Amino acid sequence: MKNKIGIIGAGNVGATVAHLALIKDMGDIYLLDIAAEMAKGKAIDLNQSKFLFSSDARVEGGDDYSKILDCDVIVVTAGLARKPGMTRDDLLFKNFDIIKGISLKLKESKKNPIVIAVSNPLDVMAYTIFKVTGFPRNRVIGMAGVLDTYRFYHFIQNRLEVPYRYMESMILGSHGDTMVPLISQTKVAGKPLNARITDAEAMELAEMARNGGAEIVSLLKTGSAYYAPAASVVRMMESILSNRKGILPCSVYADGEYGYKDIFIGLPVTLGPSGVDKISTIKITEDEKNSLDASAKSIMEQIAKIKDKI
Repeated sequence: MKNKIGIIGAGNVGATVAHLALIKDMGDIYLLDIAAEMAKGKAIDLNQSKFLFSSDARVEGGDDYSKILDCDVIVVTAGLARKPGMTRDDLLFKNFDIIKGISLKLKESKKNPIVIAVSNPLDVMAYTIFKVTGFPRNRVIGMAGVLDTYRFYHFIQNRLEVPYRYMESMILGSHGDTMVPLISQTKVAGKPLNARITDAEAMELAEMARNGGAEIVSLLKTGSAYYAPAASVVRMMESILSNRKGILPCSVYADGEYGYKDIFIGLPVTLGPSGVDKISTIKITEDEKNSLDASAKSIMEQIAKIKDKI
């Protein structure tokens, strides 16, 4: 049987997730939006493109939640996007109300779906979905570190002019200003990054990755990034639906891992058909652990602002 993929939010991110999943023939897709006609129009356009990619996937669009509740994987991209000058945290209260409403509807699913949260502020929205739906912790995942890590690769490649396959790194922590690039785990062609550039230069690249989303927002003026976020979601879905192995940095519910409890935070995980198969413990430096602690504290402060509203 075909996989069924539900995407809530037919804006730039959601529609691009649908497009990439269609190209990869990952399963049938339902694209939901409160603007039902817009979602239907994009679905028709996507369907008419699939023959060029030898894809048998079918795309529907509309505002019918019964179609979403029948999906194996649900991607939540709904909510407001950042505007110039806004941080992800500025979106907290507005997007909380939207995501809580969506989560109450998802709670009715009998399929025990895997939910991938994309809406910002990411870690808090993933926490909201988990708490409101009551789904098992392994079946709610936030898309964060995958995107942030590939942004880091972009800046490393620009500096050192090396092919992607020769780079290895990971970014943990929040999907926000306190994200933690693991310089100690970053290698280029098998050698540590700081063997090729100075520590100061490495930290500069890490800071560029940290501000990568804000740079795009400032240039677009009327929206935020969507190609790379969508590609990051699809990479996660490949691990879940196609059992593509590998450790990915994703926002997951911590229940003691790395010393954190009752929080969604970016950690190294292995994904599979059941969602989060394993949270891995990797060696990080004392400075990196201190930065991860600071990131966790920042997320907990944000969660505290909405906790009594869940």
